Amino acid sequence: MEGTNHSKVSPMTFMYRSLLALGILLFTAGCGGGGDTAESASVGGESSFSTPRVYGIPVYAPPQSPEEYGLAPLDDAAFDALDPAQRYKVAIKLYGSLYYGTDPKSFRQSVDSGRFVSETRALFERENAASEIAAVEDKVGEYGGYGDAELVGRMLARLYEMKPGRAYINRWAAYVLTQTILFSPAYELDTVYSVDAIDVFANLVRGFDEGQSLQWVTFTHMVSDENWRRFRSPEDNGREMLEIYTMDFNDAHVPLAGKALKNWRLDRRSDTLVVGLDANTEPIRGLFPDRTVTDGTDFYSALVLEPAFVPSVTRRLVDIYFPDYTESQKESIGRRIAKSRPGRWSDILKQIVFSREYLLHSHKTRSFEESFFQIAKTLGWVPKKYSFYRLARNLDAMHQSTMRYKLGRKVEVPLDSQSFAWYHKTIRENVMTNYETNVSWEAGGDGGWPLSDLYAELPADLIADDELDERGRKQESWYANERRRAAYIVNDLFVPIAGREATAEEIGALADLIDDRKHDRQTFDNPSWVDLYGNRDPKDDRKERGYFAQMVLNYLSRLDMVYEFEKVQ
Repeated sequence: MEGTNHSKVSPMTFMYRSLLALGILLFTAGCGGGGDTAESASVGGESSFSTPRVYGIPVYAPPQSPEEYGLAPLDDAAFDALDPAQRYKVAIKLYGSLYYGTDPKSFRQSVDSGRFVSETRALFERENAASEIAAVEDKVGEYGGYGDAELVGRMLARLYEMKPGRAYINRWAAYVLTQTILFSPAYELDTVYSVDAIDVFANLVRGFDEGQSLQWVTFTHMVSDENWRRFRSPEDNGREMLEIYTMDFNDAHVPLAGKALKNWRLDRRSDTLVVGLDANTEPIRGLFPDRTVTDGTDFYSALVLEPAFVPSVTRRLVDIYFPDYTESQKESIGRRIAKSRPGRWSDILKQIVFSREYLLHSHKTRSFEESFFQIAKTLGWVPKKYSFYRLARNLDAMHQSTMRYKLGRKVEVPLDSQSFAWYHKTIRENVMTNYETNVSWEAGGDGGWPLSDLYAELPADLIADDELDERGRKQESWYANERRRAAYIVNDLFVPIAGREATAEEIGALADLIDDRKHDRQTFDNPSWVDLYGNRDPKDDRKERGYFAQMVLNYLSRLDMVYEFEKVQ
């Protein structure tokens, strides 16, 4: 991963980053880390799972299986019981939520396979080979740009280049979490460096790849320089940690947290966490219901072990995926997830996005990433050297900046006129109507889908032998088949992008765009020169099918479903 070594890492941060290795060594020797013994961890629904504990915190956690989920997952039988239009919408919601997409033919085949949900789950449970991950990291390093947008752009590039699998899910989960108040690096602040975004993301990914528990991942983040650059004083940090991770808004607890953290501070000259020797030694009671704490380490470890920790962090994610639900409904969903005792951060996220509740009943505006990745991967979009850098800059303009905000992105996607205008402009101009121009990768501008390859081939039944005479002139049968070819391309794009078949009116209007019998300079000056079949050079057939696809995509870019996940039931 790019540049994960920070020039200002303090001895304290280094010590905590070394705790995991120490805990493993002690566990191997038959002892617990940090003065604790290795014992069974009641996480992930497997009480027999044994892990070293450091400061009482389980270091590792087993992954949950769907059978352990508190939020019932959608299964193949329930998916297949939906009507075709509903299945398309659900498939797009699942793919989009996972930042995934596939070509139109594969999309239809998967939806109609009878195994859509189980195959999608299996796709993301496969092991990404080490060589595959290394190749992606090498490719990500080639993407260019300047400043913060370059760093963010490379994070987008990683999610675009990597194939589905467990490593992908870990990187997706880390990206989602760093958009929230839970882990946002907050590089909008003067005390935060843009490279902190890389460090926070990379630390999360490493923890996820190693199978660390959500408590341990959070604890090590809390005691890091990157977290303290967001919340600088003992009182400020203590208040925010209580509010963010346990939703404790009791002002009376702030002085107590400040007392525990009294020797922790962010050095203003170096913006580095400093932990002095004047630690508090008096027992602090009343901060946590059943615990007495003394110093900062006690405070942070007690915080992630509090009964309110998992329900609180779960609720913050529930707010994102169920924005249209009432407070009581959100509370109910959060309790069901927390009751299943998820052991890893990815367990919470996967419970949500694979659930019946989310896939069938939630309505939400899609984040830029949920729209971009699904559509770009559907079209086989080919990025250039600066493509992701430009997308990252546009994220700022649409107020969906990645990892910038101290409090994370807003729970609901900004839809004021300026924000949505940039959202729509980026999806429409950078992705949907921007075809590949075959300029060099380094000198090229924005990426685009392959103009001549998107519809290089058409189904054989759409082309008849009697359409052209021996001199290549169009016969009467050509006209009827040309309309059929247009309808095929329209629906082929509608289904995986809009989640439905095009209406007869839409098919007719879009086919009219290239119909030479409709052309009239006074009333309908359409691009009638576009022929989907029958050009003298077959290369022109492929190219002009791309031109027509661009017209269809231009229309699709204006539909609501490109920017929202609809409620199905």
